[in-house]
Amino acid sequence: MASITPKPNGTYQIRISCGLDSSGKQIMKSKTFRPSKPNLSYQRLNKEIENFIAAFEEETKSESPTLRPDKMRFAEFCTKYLELKKTVLSPNSYVFYEMIINTELIPKFGRMKLREIKTYHVQEFIQYLTTEKKCRNGNGDCISPTTVRRYATVLRSILSLAYQLEYTDVDVGASKRIIFPKTDTCEVEVYTEEEVQQILTALDSEPINIRALVEMAIFTGMRRGEIVGLKWDDIDFTNRTVSVKRSIYKPKDGKALEKDPKSKSSIRTISIPEHLISTLLDYKLHQDRHISFMGDAWNKLDYVFTEEDGMVMNPQTPTRQFSNFLKRHNIRHLKFHGLRHTSATMLLANGCDIKTVSSRLGHADIETTGIYVHALQSTDRKAAQTFDAMFPRNNT
Repeated sequence: MASITPKPNGTYQIRISCGLDSSGKQIMKSKTFRPSKPNLSYQRLNKEIENFIAAFEEETKSESPTLRPDKMRFAEFCTKYLELKKTVLSPNSYVFYEMIINTELIPKFGRMKLREIKTYHVQEFIQYLTTEKKCRNGNGDCISPTTVRRYATVLRSILSLAYQLEYTDVDVGASKRIIFPKTDTCEVEVYTEEEVQQILTALDSEPINIRALVEMAIFTGMRRGEIVGLKWDDIDFTNRTVSVKRSIYKPKDGKALEKDPKSKSSIRTISIPEHLISTLLDYKLHQDRHISFMGDAWNKLDYVFTEEDGMVMNPQTPTRQFSNFLKRHNIRHLKFHGLRHTSATMLLANGCDIKTVSSRLGHADIETTGIYVHALQSTDRKAAQTFDAMFPRNNT
């Protein structure tokens, strides 16, 4: 609706809305209306103003058709979407979202108006991902249900933001009518308690920096980037806790950089055992001696795990160091991330409730922690053996 403001000189300022900008704020334009002659009757004046406003709106539409919500096309809105999300998404997620938008979404939806996209279009896109796309890949491999969800999440996020900014009247992205392919239970590989003991014993003969790094992963279940992002101020030796406040990532062909943790729930404080406290104290002494040796060549950034000069560690380094450690001691190989899975599984197997484990891992959804339940089969077998011991069958 236009706003009309009378001026002392007998003119009127007319202001109209031309849609929303990339921040969701209204774009306003104004123009001065002059009556055809002074002292017009009330009815005649109103009629002239109405005609002026109608002509002004038509003029604005022809000048900036893409600003009108009912004219906004999907491809145009994607530009606004990425501008807004650049400060919200992690750098790696932003690259992924941008790739999906350019390679999958714009070719399919780019020319459509936002208001034309319905739930069935989203469903058709999901169907395409699960059937036709595998043929286009040329290798015959199906896209996993998890990957289908990731692709669809980008589309749904765009459509939901369009609704929030009033470019559409229905939040198509939030529709509960959308059907996804069934996701198979994700099985994760973990070390047994016997193998963890083997690892801890082998660490006794390793350099203190390797010992501290691997024990931090086992006893906290932290993500690799979170471990590398730790600073000494994050460790409370008195209360035996470690706080996760940042993560480290390394873009392709770039240097290691800081970012916020994966989600709000990833910002957390974790209690740690005395075993790890003792190792960290030894490691701190070792690092202090190294800092003294380096002198002015040491970068005073306060990171716990560093390169030789005190700079933040490349987040790929723990993976390489752990792999070499396993080879040296002939221990079954799992990825460094497998220590996170192992930490969660051991806690669940030894009676820790799933909510606490979920909190330690920084999961946004407790259901995510449920992927570790399958790894508790050995504990379940022990439970059955307990009944056998309690109530032995008499075969005589």
